Amino acid sequence: MNNQKKLKKYANQFIVRLKPSIRDGYNISAVIHPANSKGAILEFEINENKKSIVSLTPNSETINKTLQNIEQSLITGNMQNVTFSGTNVYMEGNRIVLIKGDDEHESWNNSAVEDDIQRVISPRSKRN
Repeated sequence: MNNQKKLKKYANQFIVRLKPSIRDGYNISAVIHPANSKGAILEFEINENKKSIVSLTPNSETINKTLQNIEQSLITGNMQNVTFSGTNVYMEGNRIVLIKGDDEHESWNNSAVEDDIQRVISPRSKRN
């Protein structure tokens, strides 16, 4: 996903929608890792007394390459044959990592933000 405007808009909307669900005094920052191929990885970090900032890293060749370079313990080893589609949510500590494997408009619009927020804040038993 190379559309920086769309990536930033998605990240900002995600923060706006998640903010009411976290404790007062905490803010959410985002680091966006775009890929030259399909998709992007978005890391959201919840911290106390830090300003909410959205930043972009330089494009990576693929989201798999990004996963090899960011702090994560979801997938280790050879990721060469791993394929991502849709939205994959990974939560660890104070971080929420979204691995989005598509560039389609429906994966990055306001409805997608709402769906992704529900994946994060809704208990598993209430999901369809």
